[in-house]
Amino acid sequence: MSLPVRTLVRRILVLAGIGIGTTQGSAQGPGGPPVAPPAPPQGGIQAQTTRAQLEAAIADAETILSSPGYSGRIKDAKRREIALLRGRLTDGDLRPGDRVIISVQGEPTLSDSFTVSPNRTILLPAVGEISVRGVLRSETENHVKTEIQKYLRNPVVHVQTTVRLSFLGQVTRPGFYQIAPDVMLGDAIMAAGGPNQGSDPTKSRVERAGKEIVTREGFAQALTAGKTIDQLSLAAGDEILIGGSRTVRVGGSGFFSVILPVITAALSLGYLAGQVF
Repeated sequence: MSLPVRTLVRRILVLAGIGIGTTQGSAQGPGGPPVAPPAPPQGGIQAQTTRAQLEAAIADAETILSSPGYSGRIKDAKRREIALLRGRLTDGDLRPGDRVIISVQGEPTLSDSFTVSPNRTILLPAVGEISVRGVLRSETENHVKTEIQKYLRNPVVHVQTTVRLSFLGQVTRPGFYQIAPDVMLGDAIMAAGGPNQGSDPTKSRVERAGKEIVTREGFAQALTAGKTIDQLSLAAGDEILIGGSRTVRVGGSGFFSVILPVITAALSLGYLAGQVF
């Protein structure tokens, strides 16, 4: 049975963790894991970091590096931070596997969830490919609107993004998840079912392409401070290792290595369409 387009779009956005004019809890897809929804803006603070804010953060970190009053441990952390921030400024935030959720008033064919391709583009009906290379999350809405304006006059466009992250180790449901970038790190862990019983999430860390980008200490500080996925500069493909390793505990009987299943089917648009129609 076919549903109205608006209803379909609403379901897609909710299942992707994006509420429409409401405050959502963790969204639960049919037969799939929950996805952490975006947190509402607080006190007028922008949910995603701007280019100017990234540049200011780099300047602050470089000041610490040039000061003799900080330990080598702190300076090493700042070097990692600078590398992540500069990478965002150069390459942008959107990477293959991320989702861009677009709503265009009066244009149901453009109101949908679009996956970033390996070429770092999104393909919009009647518009074509839009490159998102070098675009920050905070810039995505204006960037997409500018492209759509080439084909529509004065469109009303709203855009949200999600980040494709993997949760491994001492977590209830290891796998790939689409997480809204303004979700706090602790809430993102809960989207994967939360830490296993007896595990210590403060001993977790984050790796990118086999290289540690957030240490255990940095991870614990991020949890305590309530930092978001965006504030940590996490990107698609990053691995959040709960408990610090890729192993999982089974009933307290010990540890064993697991092969990470690719469980994004429950979040894919094709799957959603199969459930809706």
